[in-house]
Amino acid sequence: MPSLDLDDILTELGHFGTFQKRNYLLICLVIAFSVLPLGYVFTTRSSKYRCFIEECDGDTASAYEQDWLQDAIPLKETELSRCERFAPGNASDSACSNFDRGNAITCDRFIFENGDLTIERDFNVTCDENLWMLTIVGSINNIGELVCLPLSGYISDKYGRRSMMVISALLSTFCGLMKSFSWNYITYVVMEFLDTSLGSGTYTAAYILAIEIVVPEQRVLGNTLVACAFALGEALLGAVAWMSPSWRWMMRFLYTPGVLITLYFWCVPESVRWLLSKGRWEEGRDVLRKVAKANGTRIPDETLQQLGIRKDDPEDEEKQGESIRSALRSPVLLFRLINCSFAWCCCTFVYYGLTMHSVSISGNLYSNFIAVAFIEMPAYLVSYCTLDKIGRKSSLAGSLMASGAACTAFIFIPEANAVCKLIAFLFGKFSITIAYTTLYIYTTEMFPTNLRHSLLAVCSMFGRLGSMVAPQIPLLARISPTLPLIMFGVMASASGLLSLLFPETLNTKLPDTISEAVHIQKE
Repeated sequence: MPSLDLDDILTELGHFGTFQKRNYLLICLVIAFSVLPLGYVFTTRSSKYRCFIEECDGDTASAYEQDWLQDAIPLKETELSRCERFAPGNASDSACSNFDRGNAITCDRFIFENGDLTIERDFNVTCDENLWMLTIVGSINNIGELVCLPLSGYISDKYGRRSMMVISALLSTFCGLMKSFSWNYITYVVMEFLDTSLGSGTYTAAYILAIEIVVPEQRVLGNTLVACAFALGEALLGAVAWMSPSWRWMMRFLYTPGVLITLYFWCVPESVRWLLSKGRWEEGRDVLRKVAKANGTRIPDETLQQLGIRKDDPEDEEKQGESIRSALRSPVLLFRLINCSFAWCCCTFVYYGLTMHSVSISGNLYSNFIAVAFIEMPAYLVSYCTLDKIGRKSSLAGSLMASGAACTAFIFIPEANAVCKLIAFLFGKFSITIAYTTLYIYTTEMFPTNLRHSLLAVCSMFGRLGSMVAPQIPLLARISPTLPLIMFGVMASASGLLSLLFPETLNTKLPDTISEAVHIQKE
């Protein structure tokens, strides 16, 4: 009996019918939910505060702004010191203006400018000597993903995309809610690590599940929908944080809906491509029958019986026995994995590095965060238009080199020409965003089904290294103001040139075996 390719059947059942639309809606909700570990941006932010001055503020806390502040608190550059005050004067009276301005002492009670509750205020993580306790939370967040991404990939490839997505999201929900009840700083940091480590597989499992249910011609559309869902999740995070005066309630508002993801075991079917790769033919055929019913089409049982390779085919046993070790024995796949990991590291390094190096936008913290999330949307739309026209390789290489060129040009633009410098900077960020979203779909298409999530997780793990290093890059500006931009330009350009060595995957079927991945080529 001749075999029939899965993509042929999916095309027959409807490119992007009711089944795909419904599943993409549900998967995009999970993608938006996967943004929540970024909440540390708001929970760890440093607030504006000053010393509590007993002689002036009285026994109860008063307003932050007072007319006598410059008499009681020393200036550091143009700002009032947050943790120092002038010692009381020697006069017997307790007049509010009686301070020894030649003697600054530290204080341990503070008055905050607003009533927002962050971990800085909740756990008394104040003053410059404790600033590292706030900044290290972001590094711990990334370390959590770095540690568990390979494990989540292995579990997804062995037990299924849906199982990994749902279990990972539920574990993240539990940790996020527990984090909101943290009784001290150590508890908070531990739960932050567990949240990102146990929930690290949510996004990648959902992404692969989304890509594997569409035909090759619709992968770019699927990639764009997922990317836009992530940006909308970021905007939602900013909006909820804006409305929540307490970091604890913000966590509870955001994570509580996660318990509903339990229903996905019944609402979202397992990836049919993964089922077939594991030899679970009848379950795969049942999913395809559901696709046909939802899309209003019909597929004969005779056609389903021709799907893929029969159970007794030795090639099927070989496919099920493939492991990462088997892939690494292939020089082609080994080089591709190394090159892909380097591209991920460079992409995240430049993407997050440009964000960290950008000039702070004046105005409301929350509206700025939401605006930056929406700024990425045009880049996603451009990638949607270009990926299917000029291909994955040209899109990735072109956007990386364009970002590198923009960063390099930024160095040579005179400081007086602020508008041109801003345009160069934004174009660099715009281009690296296109590269980032291209890299996700490209990585998915270059590796075999049985190992797709595992190898994507390895690449993403190296990407975490880039995002861990990026927050430290502004320290290089102390050596030379242009050094960070030089590094961004060099790394983006180098990765762009090396990406030309990738195979083109435009309109090719997703490879199911190592052999197919090795010989993948443009049709």
